[in-house]
Amino acid sequence: MAALDHAFSEAQVRQQERTSGQHALFGEASPAPPPPSVLPDVPPWSEHERLTREKAVLGFFISGHPLAKYRTEVELFGTRTTATLGTWSDQKVTIGAVVTVVKRQVSKKTGAEYARLTLEDFHGTAEALVFPEAWARLNSVIRTDGAFLLTGSYSARDRGEEQVPFIVEATRDLDELKPSGAIGVALRWNRDDAPPLAPETARAVAALCAAHPGPAPFLFEWRNGGATVRLRSRSLRVDAADDLLAALRDLLGTDGVHLVRA
Repeated sequence: MAALDHAFSEAQVRQQERTSGQHALFGEASPAPPPPSVLPDVPPWSEHERLTREKAVLGFFISGHPLAKYRTEVELFGTRTTATLGTWSDQKVTIGAVVTVVKRQVSKKTGAEYARLTLEDFHGTAEALVFPEAWARLNSVIRTDGAFLLTGSYSARDRGEEQVPFIVEATRDLDELKPSGAIGVALRWNRDDAPPLAPETARAVAALCAAHPGPAPFLFEWRNGGATVRLRSRSLRVDAADDLLAALRDLLGTDGVHLVRA
């Protein structure tokens, strides 16, 4: 991509030479071919830039999805997907999605600006509205290609409609959830399925957590029959990064460690 402008310029010059019938200085039928151009040394595209360009050219993502790195956040906090967003509810709903289109519009009645959004998640795309009052707060926040947790509701007058507009009232950047401590790391223990935690394993868990400090609350879930007790550490917080989760799962098993809404 970085070499395209130069390549097009060279091609245009060569085309002009052929069209004008230009010959080499000593009468050869055609000039000697120029040396091949050297491609510039540029850094690789970031994942975000690559996916953005894929969508612009193809109309869809092919090598990944912008929400892939937020899959946990989407599953923990989202109550709807684009497939179900058009179903009316009397409760507020939340969806994790990428905003692919922001279309600013002006109300004919009041002259106030509002917005129509196109949202995309793992299930497809859906439309959303941001009314003037909310848009006045969110117009500097909502951006094209941004990944957000969007919370909103539905108009009572649309009850019973087959496809109901989702009205956005608040947003939160998906990048902010883990650093803010909204997601915790929980160790799950089922008394019926597993033996008691060995002392050396407990010490290894404590050492791992101490070596990975961060904003995420640390919790312990104890399941005994149909009852579940969740204990939250008052002093221990960790970095909910993949390397810590992988190390804890090596000790406790895949089902023994999971992320939770904190």
